[in-house]
Amino acid sequence: MIERYLDGHRCDVLEIGCGEGRVSALLAPRSRTYIAIDPDPDRIGHARSSFPEVDFRIGNGEALDFPDASFNRVLYTLSLHHQESRVALREAHRVLTGAGRVVIVEPAADGEFQQFFHLFDDETERLNEAMKAISQSDFKLEHQERFNTGVTFHDHEELCSYPFDRTEHRPDDRNRILELLRRLRGPLTEGQPVRLQDKLHLYSIQK
Repeated sequence: MIERYLDGHRCDVLEIGCGEGRVSALLAPRSRTYIAIDPDPDRIGHARSSFPEVDFRIGNGEALDFPDASFNRVLYTLSLHHQESRVALREAHRVLTGAGRVVIVEPAADGEFQQFFHLFDDETERLNEAMKAISQSDFKLEHQERFNTGVTFHDHEELCSYPFDRTEHRPDDRNRILELLRRLRGPLTEGQPVRLQDKLHLYSIQK
């Protein structure tokens, strides 16, 4: 889905919020140049060691360290709502060339997987603010689509150990995760895989 709308062939691409770089590693070989940034030094370090062929850098989407009109494409991978959305989009507008395009993938607040993140940090308001920032930005909306994707865990224990962007782990975290899973799936069976449906929004906007 990202590749279809990013269309990065013969383009200079900036990915903002690359995390540990899994998406970056897939897209970078299909672009002319590809720079991926994230503000978390630990994640950038992990990305560099896992995918040394990609240009990973520590960076903040609200203050991009690049000249005006540096890129043909900017990509946000589940990251726009983690920053001041309006400021970030203004920065993206600045670093894009005249016919540049931004591709944004954001989780829907009501997706099953996203609900587990809400247990520890309810992102609903930030997600809504990101969508509002897109609609009120200086970009022209080319395409908007909502699609489903699956997230699979080997068993309950793997689900309970997933970080969910927690800043700290508390003794009752496991019970909270399993209780939400029961609400979504009913009675639990030990040792069975857990497959969650998630809903994602994709936006393609043009300068």
